[in-house]
Amino acid sequence: MTGVVVLAGTLALTAAAPWVAPTTLSVVAVLVAVAALVVVARHHRGPRDLGGWTVQLLLSLAPVVLLTLAYPVASRHFTGHEVGGTPLTTLLLASSLTVPWLSQAVCMPLYRGLGDRSGGHRAVEDRFAEIWPALFVQGLPVVAAFAVPVALALHLSPAAVGAYLLLTLTHSAFAQLLVVSNGAGRRREWALAWAVYALALLVAPTAWLLPPLAGVLVQLVVLRRSLPTLVRGVRAPVRLPNRDVLADLGRGLVLGAVLWSDKLVLFLVADAQIAVQTIFTALLPAVLAYNVYFVRLAPTVDESVAVMRTAMTSEAYSVLARRSAELSATVGRSVLRTGLTASVVGLVVTAAVARLSPVSLHLSVPVTLASWLLLMITLLSYKLDYIGRRAVALGVSGLHLLVCLVAFTVPGIAVADAFWFMAAADVALAVAALVAVRRHWASAEYTLFWRLATSW
Repeated sequence: MTGVVVLAGTLALTAAAPWVAPTTLSVVAVLVAVAALVVVARHHRGPRDLGGWTVQLLLSLAPVVLLTLAYPVASRHFTGHEVGGTPLTTLLLASSLTVPWLSQAVCMPLYRGLGDRSGGHRAVEDRFAEIWPALFVQGLPVVAAFAVPVALALHLSPAAVGAYLLLTLTHSAFAQLLVVSNGAGRRREWALAWAVYALALLVAPTAWLLPPLAGVLVQLVVLRRSLPTLVRGVRAPVRLPNRDVLADLGRGLVLGAVLWSDKLVLFLVADAQIAVQTIFTALLPAVLAYNVYFVRLAPTVDESVAVMRTAMTSEAYSVLARRSAELSATVGRSVLRTGLTASVVGLVVTAAVARLSPVSLHLSVPVTLASWLLLMITLLSYKLDYIGRRAVALGVSGLHLLVCLVAFTVPGIAVADAFWFMAAADVALAVAALVAVRRHWASAEYTLFWRLATSW
């Protein structure tokens, strides 16, 4: 209950930020942050665990930290450079806003193809080498689908469209290769790939294809033990069924739309004229909390699910009921802590904006609140997808995409008002998703049983 109160208070203070004095807001932000730390510390497992997951979190945040530092420096060299008549800055922004959403789609089939590999890192690498070439080709239509609205909205020349396709294709390959390193034991390789990416951006800012190519090269080095077997024909490529791949691509597109569609839609509707710094600063709390969830909280949920499945096969019903209640509580805590993290960091960021750039507050506040809701809808949709309620997860995510399209395509509406509109509509979607998650995870033993039974 304390966590819920802190969460609600934090969101209310963020919404009221334009009418609160910057000094008062800063003091309150610090006090709320301390209160949130107290809430989290009540369930903390020890300093050793804290050190381990902090390192993992910092490595996970490598792309955010490195690109936040590198892009402002590199962007100074973009002025005056064009590709096919399109400013280089516009082209890079179009790619940067496409790639997160695109990556959700093209990486989704990989997780199905990799499955539960029990043979360690080498088994994952070998399986990846088998399935990746075909999956990369199978994902090409999705890249082309993004290129159509981008080309039409930005009036790109054929040369500029070709450059956009090259950028998105290379980033698509980079994202898929990063799946191999996207695990608790491989975060250093993940961070190294992003460090080389950022270094290439700094060394040759106008060589626009170099950063993703450099990142791809690093990941190919990681896979060096497995790729030769594929090249020599020792292990034949594996093509996953088109029907399954198409379904996964679609799921990734719809689920990924929640966090990323609004930025791309706004960019295209506004003819590439958006307040990039304000919007991405306001998005940072959600990005940080998203990484906290996957580094710190998701493994705990996975462990609870594993315990639950063991109880389903070998424990008495009384034990099974207790495991189910524990699992439901774990899922609930993971949602609360993620939301609390995003809200507290959002309040701190809002206080900083109020003091350093008060003229940006009218846009920063709605973007921060909308991003918090986008994070929660995304997380809740993942929970529904995890437990097998994919239709509900896709329905909630699809409705958000519709809301997003309406919010940013209404003629004459201001950008800040569009984010307010989207946030207001997303409250209902977040509540509906939360109710569905609580209902299905409250009876996890039945839901997981039928999911297992229907997969036989």
